[in-house]
Parts: sequence; structure tokens; C-alpha cells
Amino acid sequence: MAKVMIVDDMVVIQEILKEILSLKGHSILYTAFNGLEAVEYFQQHSRDNWPDLVIMDHRMPVKNGVAALKELLEIEPMIRVIFVSADESARKEALSMGAIGYLVKPFSVKEILELIDQVLIV
Repeated sequence: MAKVMIVDDMVVIQEILKEILSLKGHSILYTAFNGLEAVEYFQQHSRDNWPDLVIMDHRMPVKNGVAALKELLEIEPMIRVIFVSADESARKEALSMGAIGYLVKPFSVKEILELIDQVLIV
């Protein structure tokens, strides 16, 4: 199963994702409240401690998801990032930059688990 980083400024969303992913056997490596915290995690940890998958919101304080994705791709071009956001407007930009999936909140448990399974196979 995968090591996952969750990046969302809402604790309730973090908790829901933790619960869903844990039930499927994934481990939550780190949770961040904004894109800056996510980028700093990658900068401060060795590759061995990086997540297999990042699940990220777009609208967050300090650094939004698209800005964070750009920096994460500079650190690791093969990073796998799924966006889970209520902001549909960032979909096209995020996917064109290299996000491997985009779900609009609210999403179903089935949708997120199917997307995670798809991207982890790749």
C-alpha cells in the first residue's frame, strides 16, 4: 500500500481522507495545512521519506495547490499528485502542469478510492 501526504487547510477533510485511506491499508506519512508546508516537507526529508502519493486541495492560505505543485515538480518531476478541491477552476491548469487526477468536492468514497487505485498502478 502507499505512503500518502494529505495537503488541505481543513482539518475535517484531512480526517476524512485519513480514515478512508487507512481503511484501505494506506499509511498517512504527513499532513500539511498549505502548499508551503508540503514543499518544505520534500525539501527537508530524504527521498526515502517522501510519499508515494500527494492528495492536495487547491484553495489554501500561504501557498495554493497549483503553486505548490509547480514547486514539487521542480523537486521531483515524477511526483504523483491528486487534487481534491471545491475549486473547479484550477482543474485544467493542475492537470496540464502534471497532476494525475482531479476530484471536485464533495466526492464519494468510491471516487477517491478508485482514482487512488488507478494512479498507484501507473
